[in-house]
Amino acid sequence: MSRNSRAGAADLVGVDFARVRVAARRRRAWLPVALVGALLAALGLAQLRLEILRMRYAVGDATVEVEALREERSRWAAELERLRGPERLAKLARERGFAPAARVIEVPAPRTAAVRRP
Repeated sequence: MSRNSRAGAADLVGVDFARVRVAARRRRAWLPVALVGALLAALGLAQLRLEILRMRYAVGDATVEVEALREERSRWAAELERLRGPERLAKLARERGFAPAARVIEVPAPRTAAVRRP
């Protein structure tokens, strides 16, 4: 044997290997915790991405519905204007026997007394 190998062997004499193994296990104890933490973080991110996709679809559906409601409101406004049209109202009045007024009497609005506030 060479002198260096004897020195290496001499260095190991008196070393408590039980403590060395425990220290090595303690250094590696964080690894499973870190893996579980990374897995939970990845699952959380996946859930957030799915929720973002759901929200995007919901916004898209709501946008389509809003546009349909705007079109319907526009159609109803046009129908209201058609029903209020003076030509149509005049025709309905003639059909139901209404005639233009022979004379117009204007009645002034009654005056109200000023109300005092306390």
